[in-house]
Amino acid sequence: MIGVLVLGLGLWASLSPLSTGVTAQGEVRVEMNKKTVKHRESGMVRQVLVQEGERVRATQPLILYNDIEARAAYDVLQNQFDSYEAQAARYTAEALGRPSVTYPADLTARMSDPRVAGMIRDQEVLFATRAQLFQSQNAVLAQRMDQLQSQVEGQQTQVASVDEQIRLSEEEMAGYQTLYDKGFAPKPLILRYEGTIAELKGRKGSLMSDIARLHQQMGETKMQGATNRDTRESQAADGLRDAQSHIADTLPRLTAAKETLDQTVVRAPVDGYVLNLTQFTAGGVTNPGETLMEIVPADAPIIVTAQISPQEINKVHVGMDAQVRLTGLNPRWHGPLKATVIMVSADKIVNERAGQGAQGGQPPQGGAAYYRVDLRIEPRELVKLKKDTKITPGMPASVQLVSGKKTVMESLISPITDTLRGALSDQ
Repeated sequence: MIGVLVLGLGLWASLSPLSTGVTAQGEVRVEMNKKTVKHRESGMVRQVLVQEGERVRATQPLILYNDIEARAAYDVLQNQFDSYEAQAARYTAEALGRPSVTYPADLTARMSDPRVAGMIRDQEVLFATRAQLFQSQNAVLAQRMDQLQSQVEGQQTQVASVDEQIRLSEEEMAGYQTLYDKGFAPKPLILRYEGTIAELKGRKGSLMSDIARLHQQMGETKMQGATNRDTRESQAADGLRDAQSHIADTLPRLTAAKETLDQTVVRAPVDGYVLNLTQFTAGGVTNPGETLMEIVPADAPIIVTAQISPQEINKVHVGMDAQVRLTGLNPRWHGPLKATVIMVSADKIVNERAGQGAQGGQPPQGGAAYYRVDLRIEPRELVKLKKDTKITPGMPASVQLVSGKKTVMESLISPITDTLRGALSDQ
């Protein structure tokens, strides 16, 4: 039984491959595509909404600045702009003779704002008042036209009556004229009929003159109605031009004020993690262009930086495969991640802290030289991690740079053979 066990272990040691290479310690450094967050203006911090290493979403507020002055300036210009827009809408309706006012969508969308609702209500009252005045003027003129038309019709009726009287008188006079010509009627009778006819014709002339005067008054009344309409439209057009002029003048200043107000809220440029936060509490004052933090994009490749001792750097090259374990995570749930060497420093770097050099895969200590090696973990490798796992800059990592493979037996006897080879070389 023991023999079988020994034989099995021997076969396993002789046949099972193990990855060989360089082992080093490192840390997560997501340096590629970092977004620096700055504030263009100086200001006092009102509230810091995030912490170092926190995951944030694009456009998420990060820091709030004191916005009292910026908001006051913006509110004044917004009120002016809204007022001019409401006036322009009313004047447009009046100029076009519309029965109601159509307000811009940006105003109607804010009807829940008491200020906007009051502004629109005031314009509605003005529109209704001016429309009622115009309608009253038109009603008076229409009534006047009806009266004049009735008078014309009355005069025309009288003219028709006079014409009939003239016709009858002329017929009677013609009969008496025949008798007069035969000597059977007196001359005064003929003269009386002629006088009556002349009087009727004079009366008709007077009636026709009255009708002409009434028609003239009707024309003047119509002209007055047109004048009232033109005056209303002209006043509306003048008011519209004035309102549009104020809108054109106010809009650029409102846009600038809105931009200034928006800058009091510092937002995340991309989805990612907060790094190198410089502001932590309210009341801090920052200068224009001062860096507030950096945002490491969430979808950026994870970069792990390792320190390799000069004795092992000859085994490392760009494109080399590696395995990275994030030692800050529970190894039970998180296995090694595949990585690739993307950069090997061209020269040695000396650690400023006093101490000894790298030993047994430990990072070089102060005073010791080392080579910096950057490894990239592709985003697709992160699916191997447990859901909702947070990888933050500075997280420690164990790196194994794979240079080849050996069996377990070769790994066990290689130190002995290396020692013998060195001894023989010395002899």
